[in-house]
Amino acid sequence: MKPRTKRILNLSLILGTLIVVLIIAIRDPDIGNAVKAVRDMAPQWVIGSLLCFLMFLLMDALSVRFFLRNQGYRLPLGYMFYVSVAGQYYSNITPGASGGQPMQIYYLHQRGVPMGIGTSALVMRYFCFQFMLEVFGTVLWIAYGPFVAEQVGGSMWILVIGYLYNTVTVTGVLVLSLCRPVVRAMARLIIRLGTRLKLIKDPEKTAASLNKTVDTFHGSMQLLLRHPMELLVQLLLGGLQLLSLMCVIVCVYKGLGLSGATPGQLITMNVMEYLSAAYTPLPGASGAQEGVFSLYFGQLFPGGTRLAGLLLWRFFTYYISLLIGAVVMLTVGLRSGKTLKEISRESDNVTEVQREQ
Repeated sequence: MKPRTKRILNLSLILGTLIVVLIIAIRDPDIGNAVKAVRDMAPQWVIGSLLCFLMFLLMDALSVRFFLRNQGYRLPLGYMFYVSVAGQYYSNITPGASGGQPMQIYYLHQRGVPMGIGTSALVMRYFCFQFMLEVFGTVLWIAYGPFVAEQVGGSMWILVIGYLYNTVTVTGVLVLSLCRPVVRAMARLIIRLGTRLKLIKDPEKTAASLNKTVDTFHGSMQLLLRHPMELLVQLLLGGLQLLSLMCVIVCVYKGLGLSGATPGQLITMNVMEYLSAAYTPLPGASGAQEGVFSLYFGQLFPGGTRLAGLLLWRFFTYYISLLIGAVVMLTVGLRSGKTLKEISRESDNVTEVQREQ
């Protein structure tokens, strides 16, 4: 499938999901209440939701910047914020968020960061975020066990699968970060498959390049692990990043004038929702996020407020990243003198850059 066709299909899925949500809202008998709830939402809570999302991006940028600084690469915070926006944008338009990290590695490489070190920075950021999600999920599940069971009901199996999946993911990333032989074995397997499929023309050259990247990656990871305080800072930033994203639901809930649930309960259910739906291999976990939200927050958002809460929460945690990302990528591309066609091809150049390295 051509890259352009993939992008069209991904964007179609995103827009299609939004249309389905809107159709459901229109057909809902409580749509009048939903519209009124949105119209009456307090402006300060709208601003609060936006600030939570911006804080999420800032923590993401600080995490990568801190890692690179300790590796000897000092990049401006503004540029790192741009890299974070680009990563969120491309992650949210590709299945399984597969396009975000390659694009971030590409942009870091443009500022002189070797691919191995850029990969290490993003793997560490991902690991810390997922690890803190596991910690938050475990602690909150224990602390609010009866409340979680009451809200989730018969859908508990979805939460269990998501929790186990995240556990395996965190463990897998840790193993790959520490065990160089495992990564080398995976690299050899990829090269063999690529050669058999005629995607790799020079296996020896590709193997040498890939081994160099693997060595750089593990060298930078080992350097960080030898400094425990730096690792603790990364975990702290990961926790703040996660908490920023989880606080959006509190702003939406308060903005709709609802009461009865505490911020702790709302954040707990949002963590459970994220554990349950984030592993879905669709752009932005489209469809799964909306479905799990309806299951887990059905009692907390009564009547028409459930639809209003879903739309507002999804906007401030997902669709806004598409809007901001599209504007930023287009603006930066135009300022650099690129044509629209060149901007659309930018993501396709990532593979070629990797091969040259």
